[in-house]
Amino acid sequence: MRRALVLALPIALLACSADDGGGTMTDGATTSVDSTTSTSSSTSSTSSGGSTSTSSTGDASTSDAPTTSTSSTGATTGSTGETEGASSSTTGDLGPMVDVNDPQLYSFEFTPDQADAEATEVLATQLAYLDTTAPLQGKLVVYLHGAGVPTVCGSKEHGQVLAKMGFHVFSPCYRSDYGVGNCGDDIGGCRLEAFEGVDHHPFIDITPPNSIETRVVKGLSYLQAQHPGGDWQYFLDGDAPRWDRIIISGISHGASSSGVIAMNRIVDRAVMLSGPLDTNQAWLKGQPMTAIERFWGFTHTADDQHPGHLQAFADLGMVGDPAVVDDAQPPYGGSQRLVTSAPTNNGHGSTQAGGASPKDANNDYLFMPAWETMYGVTP
Repeated sequence: MRRALVLALPIALLACSADDGGGTMTDGATTSVDSTTSTSSSTSSTSSGGSTSTSSTGDASTSDAPTTSTSSTGATTGSTGETEGASSSTTGDLGPMVDVNDPQLYSFEFTPDQADAEATEVLATQLAYLDTTAPLQGKLVVYLHGAGVPTVCGSKEHGQVLAKMGFHVFSPCYRSDYGVGNCGDDIGGCRLEAFEGVDHHPFIDITPPNSIETRVVKGLSYLQAQHPGGDWQYFLDGDAPRWDRIIISGISHGASSSGVIAMNRIVDRAVMLSGPLDTNQAWLKGQPMTAIERFWGFTHTADDQHPGHLQAFADLGMVGDPAVVDDAQPPYGGSQRLVTSAPTNNGHGSTQAGGASPKDANNDYLFMPAWETMYGVTP
């Protein structure tokens, strides 16, 4: 049960934006290319250190989650104020102290250098969501975009769907303009360097402020200042992410990178959409720090990369045999290697919410039960 939290400080909000349409670049790119994850744009005001106010463009594929249209009142600093209660986590321990007195979808857009003046690369729009109309899960989903050089990092529609499930959601920008063509037989090293900002591969040179891990820390700190009622700082342990309360997830390139991160940190779970690929790469057969029982994958048979996804699931030793979710109900025979052949015009992009993901006659996503199963939604 969620109990209200009284805050002594005002909340800074941003207007909710339209969805990106759900498309992504395929994994394995060898050069920097423009991302196709966003098919709609927002008008932004990105003055240094301040919030980014956005205006909705109105996309037909936006989620059913309620949206809030408010102007930014500037950053709010300080603690979360005196508390009277907290939301409950899925494990029953004390979760983030979230103010639920004014239920709505909170939506944020900001660039990495707004959250961290030392960030110098991939300074596109980062996304964050929290829907306090939903039963809160007490967990954060860090969602990673596909390959290329994005203008919007992540999927607006998928982020809002995850928020509607009750998750805190943050989609950081990160270096994803590399693949097996230039990282060779150690793409795991490239992915790990993009994550940690520590030298693991000679092809790329990524510093900590431009790494995924640092951007998660800086992004959560920024969100805490903008929206203390969301208690975003709950997912920080000092200067590091509290990975055991974080689900790492992504599509395509982001799916493979999510797998590498789960191999090197103890996360709540890894949810990999249209990935991993990285065929015959050594990292797939390494010893994961996260239990392999917490790895989930989802692939479409119409995706050219589908055979590679199945091979990656097998190389990782993921639970179960491939299980088709179409016309089936969770828990899909206990398998964590999920497969679909549902009609779509883009098999690769269909596994995340957005324009390519099929819906039923009621305009509900067909894959909602599969997503809820993979992300571990607790009613």
